Amino acid sequence: MRTRSVIVAASIAVAAAIWVGTVAASYRVIQRFETTPGRAAAAPKSWPAESSLARNHDAPTLVMLVHPQCSCTRASLAELQAVIEKSPRTLRTYVVVYRPRQEKPGWEQTDVYTAATRLRGARVIVDEDGREAKHFGTFTSGQTFLYDAAGTLRFQGGITMLRGHAGLNSGRADVIRIANGESGKGSHPVFGCSIVGRSERR
Repeated sequence: MRTRSVIVAASIAVAAAIWVGTVAASYRVIQRFETTPGRAAAAPKSWPAESSLARNHDAPTLVMLVHPQCSCTRASLAELQAVIEKSPRTLRTYVVVYRPRQEKPGWEQTDVYTAATRLRGARVIVDEDGREAKHFGTFTSGQTFLYDAAGTLRFQGGITMLRGHAGLNSGRADVIRIANGESGKGSHPVFGCSIVGRSERR
């Protein structure tokens, strides 16, 4: 009887250890996912002439490129709302939403797309087959660019603190400072899903 009790106790201890180990491993995986930035953009230092977006020649122009089915991007759009609210009304803002050529119109109209359309003054553009993403050298959803009135790149990167997490961070603060005519670092890691795979860019 005593032997059986020892076996049961040992089995429970082993099961508990396995459970704790599994939870710890899962936490580390989630933490690594949240804190690992996406691929940085290869952004042109001057406004890309190939772009179909109309740059503001009298004030800064902000461009955020997103994948409509990336849940992490909801946080980027929440931060963009804060940027818009604290920037001059002359700031021209584009949210460029990726849609692969093989998908029908409407594929991109997710909750991410809807959130973008609700941003004050933002112009939501559907990016057929990622053409604009290519012009701006973008790989990661949530990638944000701020060009000044002369068309010079002043900021590139993300505006969230982690993947899928909204809240005050240096990226958002940097964009707000630069949009208001102050100096800033000009870059911040971008956290989000891949917009266009390398094979699709060929």
